[in-house]
Amino acid sequence: MINVLAAKFNQVDASISATTAQITALQTKLSELQDYRQQLLSVEQAIQSALSQVDTALIMLTHVDPTQIDTFKDALTIKFTTDAIGILSPADTAPTQPIEPEPFAPTAPESQTVPDESVIDVQSTPADITPVETIAPTAPESPATDIETLLNKMSLADIRKLAKAKGADARGNRVNIAARLKVLVTKAEVLAVS
Repeated sequence: MINVLAAKFNQVDASISATTAQITALQTKLSELQDYRQQLLSVEQAIQSALSQVDTALIMLTHVDPTQIDTFKDALTIKFTTDAIGILSPADTAPTQPIEPEPFAPTAPESQTVPDESVIDVQSTPADITPVETIAPTAPESPATDIETLLNKMSLADIRKLAKAKGADARGNRVNIAARLKVLVTKAEVLAVS
């Protein structure tokens, strides 16, 4: 039997092969882009965590010894010198071999754990003892969790407005801003804004 449409079948088969090759190339490109996006997400999370830790350290340093802020700033600046920047090799932007697409399942980011800090007990005897005046609080303090809960219920615009009013960094998402603000604001201030 003679196949009357043999030329047409060959043409369609060639189109199928070409389309399959294009799909494979697009799947490879998609996989590379997804991997790169995941890397960017990890970097963003690390940056947000680092900024939050710097904010906390700066608040604590300002409270304990504001004269050391420039030393802290210099220590951070040193981190940006060429010698101090990471040991990781630069990412390969163009793979040398085609990569077979693998199923991609997003993973939950690992939780950042804060290292245990040992407590140092210091005793000192002041040379001149003066009586300390007790100042009555203007409003009873609420536990930090209550303040944090109230902050997390606020809209992003309101929490940013409160952060700016308190002189805190208003960048980031609501949870990060709330974490910075919970040590700076009172329950009354939060309720006044919301």
